[in-house]
Amino acid sequence: MSKELSPNVEEVRSIIEQIYKRITHSYVEHYVDVPSMAENRLELLYLFLLEQDMPKEKASVLCTATGLVQLGLDTHELVKNEYDSSQSAERNRQLTVLAGDYYSSRYYHLLASAGEIQAIQVLSAAIQRVNEAKMRLYVAGRDSKILSDEEYWELRNTIDTGLYVAVVEEYADSTDRCRFWSDLMKETAKVESVIEEWEQLKWQEQVPFGFARFLLQKPGATLAQVLSGVEGKAIELIGLCEQMVRTLHPAETRNMLASITARYSHRISRLKKVIEEM
Repeated sequence: MSKELSPNVEEVRSIIEQIYKRITHSYVEHYVDVPSMAENRLELLYLFLLEQDMPKEKASVLCTATGLVQLGLDTHELVKNEYDSSQSAERNRQLTVLAGDYYSSRYYHLLASAGEIQAIQVLSAAIQRVNEAKMRLYVAGRDSKILSDEEYWELRNTIDTGLYVAVVEEYADSTDRCRFWSDLMKETAKVESVIEEWEQLKWQEQVPFGFARFLLQKPGATLAQVLSGVEGKAIELIGLCEQMVRTLHPAETRNMLASITARYSHRISRLKKVIEEM
């Protein structure tokens, strides 16, 4: 990693600290689990904005706002479809919904204060698309509808990267850059999603969810085949990401991105080693 670009890591950490600082509320935190931050996506977005010669202060504001919205949307994902009838369960459900709304609302205040009206419009439209994709994926799962890989990933990508891709599409200075960064956002998000499923299926013995669940719905599919399919998909996707990064110029940005994709490779290697030793 070049000395010139290495401070970006600290800058992204500072952005993440700002996000959590803006959502801190002791009462809510007592009842609601705050989702983990999509740090790699946030780091990619920050690198993209700097590559567009955007001032760091503005890039930081846009990333903070995007992260706030993502936390709000992810918090809503924690709302269970079924709760027991106890008062505490009902309170938890209500607070989870309110927490998600609260987190998301913070982005509007931040951008309005900074005069970034254009960014408000971009993220507002993206929120609508993300929620529509969530509903379509939920209905497909509820109705046990068999989706093709392409259909599943189109919806999953919109849910996981819709906010970030919307910002890329708005601020990219060329069609090629827009395509590269949008594709990289989507592919790295796929890697994260698949590795997370693989880890949870192997170590925590959870019921298949996400991509694994839709693989298991295919006629004749077995759990062993699903695990193999998830592993193969993870390796395939990380290879694609690495190939994309190798085509990028300038070299400094390429090196920074290579360090991000390397995290996924190390995670896969570590998981495979643990599995082999079991």
